[in-house]
Amino acid sequence: MKKTAAFFLLAALLGGPVFAEDPARVSAAPRAAGQPQATLTAKLFPQDAKVLLDGKELAPVAKTAETRSFGIPRGYREIVLSAPGYFDKTVRLEVAGNLYLEEKLERSDSRLVLVGETLTGHQPKSVMFTQDGKRLVVPILGEKGVDIIPFDGLAPKRRITLTPADKNFRGYVEPALVRGRNEIWVSQMGPGLIHILRGDDPEYVETIPSGGLWPKVITISPDEKTAFVSNWVSLDVSLIDIESRKLTRRIPVSGIPRGMAATADGKYLYVCIYSTGNVDKIDLATAKIVKNLPFGRGAARHIVLDEERGMGYVSDMATGKVSSFTLADDKIQKRVWAGHCLNTLARSSDGRFLFVSSRGMNNAETYLKKGPDFGKVAVIDAAEMKVIDWVWGRNQCTGLCVSPDDKYLVFTDFLDANVEVYDITALWKDQ
Repeated sequence: MKKTAAFFLLAALLGGPVFAEDPARVSAAPRAAGQPQATLTAKLFPQDAKVLLDGKELAPVAKTAETRSFGIPRGYREIVLSAPGYFDKTVRLEVAGNLYLEEKLERSDSRLVLVGETLTGHQPKSVMFTQDGKRLVVPILGEKGVDIIPFDGLAPKRRITLTPADKNFRGYVEPALVRGRNEIWVSQMGPGLIHILRGDDPEYVETIPSGGLWPKVITISPDEKTAFVSNWVSLDVSLIDIESRKLTRRIPVSGIPRGMAATADGKYLYVCIYSTGNVDKIDLATAKIVKNLPFGRGAARHIVLDEERGMGYVSDMATGKVSSFTLADDKIQKRVWAGHCLNTLARSSDGRFLFVSSRGMNNAETYLKKGPDFGKVAVIDAAEMKVIDWVWGRNQCTGLCVSPDDKYLVFTDFLDANVEVYDITALWKDQ
């Protein structure tokens, strides 16, 4: 989205960063000889958005379930996308041949305000702030390392290549912050490794084995003595001593593990079981599963705890629901549907709001191809367990995090190699 004077004024008033221009969302097809007009094929959200040229609405010449096609004169053109309840968006095109456009509009009544986007490496799986809040760490599933992106301006970014030159391993998944050591631990699936970076402008330190097969999520114990690593294929959780970097034990779980959360007292570890939809509760003193929380058939993916309120929250990819449960007795309380194929769950530091990314509906052939709709990010009132706001993302919103000061929400668009940043400060103005 091209920035307007209003955007720069808003950024200045908020004292926030000024972001790089959004990446282009237009691709060109070969020019057809002698064709007087080109064809613009557009995948838009909302899907009924009008396409205006010189103030006049273009009528589609063809439609599919996902796209509409329009005749458009060649040359430099400005089109306006417009829909009730959304801000207009101007798109500038150099029309030399047929074009394919993917674009979204921003809801005019949303309290989430888009302030910037930037491209990443292929398949950005997750995103996290560095300890000082000045950079983003983005593990790249489809490439050989991690992108480091300055938050102020979103450029220039740099790549920390972690795969040796003589190898072709990719599959970087999730980061975790060890605050006391100012370290970032990053999991890599294929070779079963954990890579350790250090500093607010991260640099590579060392690589250690995860102890299991296909490590996914890393969770740090409250005392920062232990790193818990969920191993997708070996169906267990590795416990790694952070000081010595040594594996201390592996704890089998009841299915495929993914998201995890440790209680503040260090007694228990909750583990999302993706293959069943339930959650294992592990007693860390005995390394035994003491309870299996029955959330029902699904694909439990991510979990966060709010111990001040005595609550836990779980996202489920299969059902599209976020569920709450009480930490005192592990009883499931409420559920809310928040979107298709839910992924990452995060909460504001005061516990009022939950944020969850939705990939959108999968492609019928494979999730690695773009589906019929864009993803979304929803805001949930944690007390009421209801969706109170949402925004469109792009193709497959996946990784998600909240800035340390609760001012910004950042998420990745997995199939568009993209990161989006939203100002979320207006959420608190109505409280």
